[in-house]
Amino acid sequence: MLEVRGISAGYGDVQVLFSLSLSVNEKEIVTLLGSNGAGKTTTLRCICGVVPPRNGEVLFKGESLVRAPAAERAGMGIALVPEGRELWPQLTVRESLELGA
Repeated sequence: MLEVRGISAGYGDVQVLFSLSLSVNEKEIVTLLGSNGAGKTTTLRCICGVVPPRNGEVLFKGESLVRAPAAERAGMGIALVPEGRELWPQLTVRESLELGA
């Protein structure tokens, strides 16, 4: 359902991801684990379209998302909801999810 093929990404001159690949099948739950700075958030930002990969690609249901902007991906159900930083502490969980979509 979701496939990440050899993505590399970073911020400015700092490369964070080096040829990362993973796949998530329908109805499967996958967890990214790692220490601070390991690239978990950058991986999710690439999948959601917030950070463009320097190379590699992200596919959803077999279709490449290379040219799909973050807003279009959110319409497909691919979104990132920040947690732990109280970006919008006045919003309910539902409102936060709706904002992400």
